[in-house]
Amino acid sequence: MLGPINHICRVRYASINEVAQYSSSPAGGVMVSAAWQELAISKPPNLTISEEHSKAGRSYTSTFRTWLKERRMITAPVIIRMDFSDGKPTLIIGSIDHPVFITEDHSLTQKNLQFTHKFWAYPFKLVNVSGTGIFTPEFTQEFT
Repeated sequence: MLGPINHICRVRYASINEVAQYSSSPAGGVMVSAAWQELAISKPPNLTISEEHSKAGRSYTSTFRTWLKERRMITAPVIIRMDFSDGKPTLIIGSIDHPVFITEDHSLTQKNLQFTHKFWAYPFKLVNVSGTGIFTPEFTQEFT
């Protein structure tokens, strides 16, 4: 799933300080318990994920841009949660160790928010609280 990603219906963020639990799996799943805050989006957001190969290995760059109904002035490092209207799994961009830093631009006519996040792994898929789905073997505390 590289290139533009559509059907984003909801974007939320949580400051790193508001994350109570973050456990990831090498299979690409993550369980997150956090105080999520909703972004009031006025236009459909744009998300593009690209893959890059270098001497250091493979990395993924997530580039996101959206227009807001109101200013948020997010200055703290965050993790981003994106939900989709077409049934695709929820994506988590950023981690406690490698958070997202958001940039906001404001003018009289528009307020936009954007970020670029480069990481060694594709954005993680959110796993339900029971730990089933992405985790193989089944997710237990010994794998955190």
